[in-house]
Amino acid sequence: MTMETKYQPSNIELDVRSEMKIEWYDGHESTFALDYLRKQCPCANCMTKRNEAAENSNPFKVLSGKVVTKAEALNMEAVGNYAVKFDWNDQHNSGIYTFEYLRDLCPCADCKG
Repeated sequence: MTMETKYQPSNIELDVRSEMKIEWYDGHESTFALDYLRKQCPCANCMTKRNEAAENSNPFKVLSGKVVTKAEALNMEAVGNYAVKFDWNDQHNSGIYTFEYLRDLCPCADCKG
């Protein structure tokens, strides 16, 4: 297996209300809950907010933006041949999820163990 193969999906399936499944060319399969993917958005704004939240444990801090109870993907589109981008139901759409980032986010026991 090459590094290129590890980070290339052979198939992507999206259930816009619950999850995204990726089959990778090396045979591995990843299943991501959409809530998890939304919380891991790699855009600069979301990364800054996550870092601030980690540094400041103020429970009374109010975040701006539309509040939704469950993340849903209104749309997903390819970004070149290296990533995907989502339009989320909270009106956010600036995160570009590279395949390498998604593979590294894989929540399965093999990847997290």
